[in-house]
Amino acid sequence: MTPLTLRKGYLQTDAMAFLIALLVAAFVVVFKFFTNLSVATTVLYVTLVLMSANVFSVRLAITVALACLSVLTVIFVVDRDYQNTEAIGAYVRCIVSLSAITFLALRSKRLSDTLRRNETYLVGAQRLSQVGSVGFRVDRSQVFWSAETARIFEYSPKEAPSMLKILARTHPDDRHIAEAVFEQASRHEPRLEVEHRLLMPDGRIKHIHMIANPLPAPHDGFEYVGAVMDLTAARESKDALFRSQSQLAHVTRVTSLGELAASIAHEVNQPLAAIRTSGEACHRWLDRSEPNLGEVRTALDRMISSSARASEVIRRIRKLSRNGDPERQRESFNDIVSDTLGLVQYELSRSHVKLRVELAVVPVHVSADRVQLQQVILNLIINACQAMTEVDPRTRLLHVRTWVHHDEAMLEVRDCGGGICAEALPSLFTPFFTTKADGLGMGLSICRSIIEFHDGRIWATANQGTGAVFCIALPALKNEEVAA
Repeated sequence: MTPLTLRKGYLQTDAMAFLIALLVAAFVVVFKFFTNLSVATTVLYVTLVLMSANVFSVRLAITVALACLSVLTVIFVVDRDYQNTEAIGAYVRCIVSLSAITFLALRSKRLSDTLRRNETYLVGAQRLSQVGSVGFRVDRSQVFWSAETARIFEYSPKEAPSMLKILARTHPDDRHIAEAVFEQASRHEPRLEVEHRLLMPDGRIKHIHMIANPLPAPHDGFEYVGAVMDLTAARESKDALFRSQSQLAHVTRVTSLGELAASIAHEVNQPLAAIRTSGEACHRWLDRSEPNLGEVRTALDRMISSSARASEVIRRIRKLSRNGDPERQRESFNDIVSDTLGLVQYELSRSHVKLRVELAVVPVHVSADRVQLQQVILNLIINACQAMTEVDPRTRLLHVRTWVHHDEAMLEVRDCGGGICAEALPSLFTPFFTTKADGLGMGLSICRSIIEFHDGRIWATANQGTGAVFCIALPALKNEEVAA
């Protein structure tokens, strides 16, 4: 609607108000002269003022009230009621009553306009933020909700809300969650908070989050008032971001495997060479005039063991290179670290890096995706090796340590390279930030995303000139959780 259209609407309303006021004023005058009932005339004035206050603007309502006072005064003068003491008293009472009622009507008008304006702002704000309000009393099975809440549940605002309608929209797999909230409300819990899914009639799924606090009601009642948030768009964006991060993590893993090509080739060639050596030994033991079957069996056992070792190397590489959704399981933290170190042994030897490993004496388990954690450890070790390229080969030392601290599984990777300057420390895990000439700046950012997915923490210590220290902390599972 354009401003010109609004202006025309206001002019039409003013004209209508003026016409109604004239008609009512004329009716009052005629009624006065034919009935001569002052009380009835005042009642008509009051009715006109109240109607004006409810229908028109404050300015028009004041105009109507002044017009009524003027008409009342004109009649008082024309009838020469000022010559009669009793008529003067009646006139004064009419003026006072009409003035008081006008004041109250205008005050009520202002309050109702303010309330209506605030309601409009609230409805608009709820629509923009996709947060609706809700109230309910479980003891009476009463539910109240705003228009935005009705829109979230996709009911008509004219429909009366009820607990059955809420449960009807709840996803069947999450229905027990909603029922549990109503059960908590019946026990008058101090705070209610729930997040579950809605299943729309057309098959769409929505995610909502509800928070409610108790609001004492009169007559020993107990009522909850809260907010309902539509998280569908945020959840879809989060899932899309998670998929993108997973794909980027996969690319980074494949890139890391490319950097470890020499180590991988060495790990595979070792058991293959052992198989060949054992096979040649078998031939020699069988070519004797009296074959030594015991030595042949021993050589065959070594071949089987070496082939199993080669298969294990290929299996670990395939797991690291696969692209799939993360799956968190109970894993031994020390085993994950040991398997990862096994992949880089040759790389460390080729780079003349000595490895010092201190694993936690007490076995500790974590809920983790094994491949993703290996990717993080692999990235930290590769970074440490690259940081020590400018250091004397005789002093290159990589220290890897695990321990348990305050119900957390801790990992420390310490090198003896150039360290990290304090200025770069705050941006170290920021995407596209790198201190390498040919780096992309995504490795540590992906590491942080993976650790945060595992509800853990990752940080670095600025030890410029004495090497860098990277630490990881993951929630440790308790013994009963591991046994389960």
